This record gives sequence, structure tokens and C-alpha cells, in this order.
Amino acid sequence: MNKLIIVGTFLLLKSAGCFSQITITESDFSIPGDTVRISVSEQTINDPALMGSGITWDYSTLTATSQFLREFTSIGFSPVQFTFGVLAPQDYQSSYFIPENTLPVDQLNGFLPVSLSDPRSYQKSTIDSITKVGFSVKVSGIDVAFKSDTIETKYKFPMAFQQTFNTRGYTFIDLNPAADFKIKQHRSITSTVDGYGQLVLPSGTYEVVRLKREISEIDSIYQTFFGTGTWFGTPPTQTIEYEWVGQNKKDVLLKIVVANANGSSQIRTIEFQDIYLGLDAGLIDNELIASVYPNPTNDEVQITCNSIVNKITLFDFKGNLVNQQVEINANSLNVNLAAYLPGIYMVVLESADGIRTIRVTKN
Repeated sequence: MNKLIIVGTFLLLKSAGCFSQITITESDFSIPGDTVRISVSEQTINDPALMGSGITWDYSTLTATSQFLREFTSIGFSPVQFTFGVLAPQDYQSSYFIPENTLPVDQLNGFLPVSLSDPRSYQKSTIDSITKVGFSVKVSGIDVAFKSDTIETKYKFPMAFQQTFNTRGYTFIDLNPAADFKIKQHRSITSTVDGYGQLVLPSGTYEVVRLKREISEIDSIYQTFFGTGTWFGTPPTQTIEYEWVGQNKKDVLLKIVVANANGSSQIRTIEFQDIYLGLDAGLIDNELIASVYPNPTNDEVQITCNSIVNKITLFDFKGNLVNQQVEINANSLNVNLAAYLPGIYMVVLESADGIRTIRVTKN
């Protein structure tokens, strides 16, 4: 009898361990140079509102209709260094930039006398939070930056079950002198970590916390193309973003965006981390292959590549340029970190076959 009780207790403890609470910190998200492969699904799924402790969210049947690589590009490669680089005010010194989908670029291109493309969000990552400090967009091929007057907080750390915080994001976008067109984007957001448990995706099962982000947005637009120039407000929008976050996954594992309109809800987008499925020829992995040893290191690492390296650039954890060498013309080289502080560094290798970013840890 006692043996049965012990075995039963062990099984209960093992089962409970599958639903243990985890805590998310800044180190679980991307650093400059990271990439994450994302699949996009257009299928109908169950209501994602299920929340609470010890939940299993089963999305194992998701199928991808397309894929893309989300690149967390170092601020050292930004064309708008003055606004978001190391010379910017402290609050606006971003860590990296990523493609942005909240700016209505496609809609505006239908009637503006200029072309808009490549919208990007500039984000600052610290031990306490990840914030969105502003945007950039190409206006007829020229990069233009817009700092957010009120900086929106995406995540607060440590992130754990039942955490709640409010934030606002206000950005004034003025396309003058290219076009007499202005946008005031105003977002009010309540974020709650409303659940924890297991997330089941086609690629596997993960321990996660779930973040629910409730967004109310009211934008104002000024234009002079149709009648007298004037400001007018766009219809208020209500959106809910559900994000499932795991430890050491660089980005959210699953994101579902639900739009609320006229009292009804409709799933707008479903994105999840996935393996390469060959759905986009543009996602073929870099042909530049490199190995590094030792890693971590106390002073020097040796890097060996399958092709001739022409240029090497070294960035620190915050994306600041540390060192750069050109005209190397070798496929084996040493990088000396002895003079630098302990931490994580990104080594960017460039050759005729492509670009490869390697993460190196200095003890």
C-alpha cells in the first residue's frame, strides 16, 4: 500500500512539474544580430482567450501558409544613427530595429504623392524592460526617423504570472517636406500575464507564460490633397494581442492578434516560431558557414569559415560598434577580446557568399 502511495505521489509531482511557473527576463529575448524564423497561418483556430494556471494551449495542428525571418538588426547598421544611435538621448538609444506592421504604409501608398516602404520599429532592451522608442520609414527611398514622444513599453522584467502594467505610445509622424501629410499615432495599452503552462506547436512543446495585451488606438491624420488641409480622426480600434513566451527562445513562440469591431471579434493574424519549410525562396539559410572556438572565452577566439572573409565587425550586447576590420581576405582568423569587459558580443562576418552573425561570450 505504501509503495502505491509513493508511486502515485511521484506521478502527481511529475505531472505538476510539467506546469511549473517560469519567469521571463531580458536574457530570454533577442540581442542584436539574432534572427527568428516565423510561420504565418491563415487557418481557423479555437478562441485563444483561455487563461489561468497550469493551462495546456494546444496549437499542434497549425499549418503555415508563408514564412519570413524576423531580423533583430543591430543599431550599428541603422541609416538613422543620429536619432536612435549612440549619439541620441539616453532614452532613445535603441538596441536594434525590426520590421514594423502597425504603420499603414500599404494604405497610404494608394494616394500619397510619395512612396513609403520599409517601416521599422526601433527598440531598446534593458534589464528592466523592452521599449519601442520610435520608427523609421523610407520616403521615396530616403530613410526618415520619428521619435516617440511617449515611449511604449512592450515588456517589463521580470515577467511572471499575474503581472500587470499600463503604458502609452504617442508618435508624431510628419512627412514634410516630401508630402504635406502627418499622422498622430496614439496607443493606450494594458498588459497582463494571464496564464502559464504548456504551449504545443508543430515544432514541439514548451513551458510558457502567456501575455495578454489590450490595445486601444486612436489616430489623427492631416492632409491637403483633398480640399482644405485639416486634421481628422480615424475610427478608434480595439485590438487584443496574445503572446506565449518561453525561456531562451529569443522572441515570442506564438502570437495571435484579435481585432474587435462592432461587438464581434475576428482573428487578424497568427504567427509562430517554426522550422524552415521551404515556403519562401528568400528564406534559404546563408551559405557562409563559420565555426568559433573556444566559446565562451577569456581572451581570444578562433573563427574558421568555408569562404574568404572580407570584413569583420564587432558589436557589444547593446549594439554599439566596438571594432571593425576590412580587407581581411582570409578564411581563418583570430578575434582578441582580452581588452573588453565580460559579456556577450556579436561578431559579424561578411564574404562574397553572404553574412554570418556569431554570438561570442567573454568571461
